[in-house]
Amino acid sequence: MTCPELDPLIYPYLDGELDEAERGHLEAHAAGCAGCRSRLSREAAFQGALRRSAQLRTRAPAPEALREMLRAGIRKENRRVQMLSWARWGSAALVAATASVVYLEIRPGHREQILEDATLRYQRRLPFELTQANRADVERWFGDKMSIRVPLPHVPGATIAGARLSNLREHDAAYVVYQLAPSEQRGGEDRRLGLFVLADEAREIPSVTAWPEIGVRSVRGFSVASWRSGGLVYELVSDMDEADLRRTLRGLDPTAPPPSPPPPEATPTRQRPMLPIPPRNPALELIPVGFQN
Repeated sequence: MTCPELDPLIYPYLDGELDEAERGHLEAHAAGCAGCRSRLSREAAFQGALRRSAQLRTRAPAPEALREMLRAGIRKENRRVQMLSWARWGSAALVAATASVVYLEIRPGHREQILEDATLRYQRRLPFELTQANRADVERWFGDKMSIRVPLPHVPGATIAGARLSNLREHDAAYVVYQLAPSEQRGGEDRRLGLFVLADEAREIPSVTAWPEIGVRSVRGFSVASWRSGGLVYELVSDMDEADLRRTLRGLDPTAPPPSPPPPEATPTRQRPMLPIPPRNPALELIPVGFQN
């Protein structure tokens, strides 16, 4: 394993999502590479800080100021690590590196890292935290666990197989897997779509087209469709080719309201049987008695 190959695996490694063989390759490389070992140590420290902040949200969402402080700290540390590594290039290279840091502020590489993380998590087939649910149920479930509302798009011909909380780099993400029914065009093979929804009110994630335009590109052999809707960024990963994915998403509607749950069946009320009225019997009628003074 090389340093560039290790980089996109850092977060899956810290999240415990690598299998034994992948973990062994990564740890063997880190044992002999001081730079990668130092990077793992720093990322683990920040991952711990993020998890401690997430514990504060068990009863209420973490303050946005705290979330922004953590994101800013991660960005600052990443730039510091880059500067330390660039210092070895010499003074001439350092000037060029400084210009790169300024360019990094608009985060061209950040988007690539997000897409790398998305394809890796899609490929890993991570276990679901919620299954057997419709869109309305999934939206409510995310609403109880995230500080943002996560409206899910309607994908024609697809059902939701499951959902879980995830992250792409330092961004919290809602992850939903759509299952497409088998079709003759795909040789009877079923396909799945992995959708990540990230909050990006500050527009830190560049190069994402606004709905109704959808950008599709190839990443690590997978097709990724991306679009922005308000303060949310949607990254949808599939093993389809680009043309097939575009056809599948042709009828996608991000604003379609989720189906309302059927009204509960009314419990039938039990009617008391009506007793038959007996026929009138004159002999049983009371005869009024008059009283005289």
